[in-house]
Amino acid sequence: MQVLFGGTFDPVHNGHVVMAESLAQAFPSATVHVIPNRQPPHRMSQVSSEHRLAMLTMAMERMPQITVNTIELDRDGPSYTVDTLRSLREQFGADESLVLCLGADAVQVIDQWYQPEMLAGLSHLCILNRANQPIELPHILGAYQLTEDVSDFSKKASGLLARLATPNIPVSSTEVRSLIAKQESTLPVPPKIADYIGRHHLYQDTE
Repeated sequence: MQVLFGGTFDPVHNGHVVMAESLAQAFPSATVHVIPNRQPPHRMSQVSSEHRLAMLTMAMERMPQITVNTIELDRDGPSYTVDTLRSLREQFGADESLVLCLGADAVQVIDQWYQPEMLAGLSHLCILNRANQPIELPHILGAYQLTEDVSDFSKKASGLLARLATPNIPVSSTEVRSLIAKQESTLPVPPKIADYIGRHHLYQDTE
């Protein structure tokens, strides 16, 4: 089983780390792929992909079950999830279980994604249900079969949807960038990441 957790990670913060750890615990026999976007389709990242990758690699380095996958950084153009899933499906084969993990905010706008109707044929969908908030599923996800148990993902390659209760860490990359711009000394990021940001003078002129 391959579990996929993507994002801009601009920068990676404590919430990302806790989420990756939670996925490793929820899927103990899987490889968890943390996938940084090269070019998010809906906004520009604040720093180079090289800096974001370096910080992400440092944040995940002590978790052997987790691999930082550069599949989107290695591809030109916008980072469309469906293209990433197709590439991973080619890499792992038709029978491998692929689990796409998304937060509730991403799920709510998934009908605005590129070719969202193709997702169910390529992967399972695991909705990261922070603080147990109610999530209304968009109609475009109707092709998925609902299940109450994420362990069912191992029984087939794609097409199942489940919710996974995850810790609610109230922090965002936007908040981190704002704190840096205000020259706050304490940041909700791993110490190594705070050191890296300071050493390379990142996010100094953001909002």
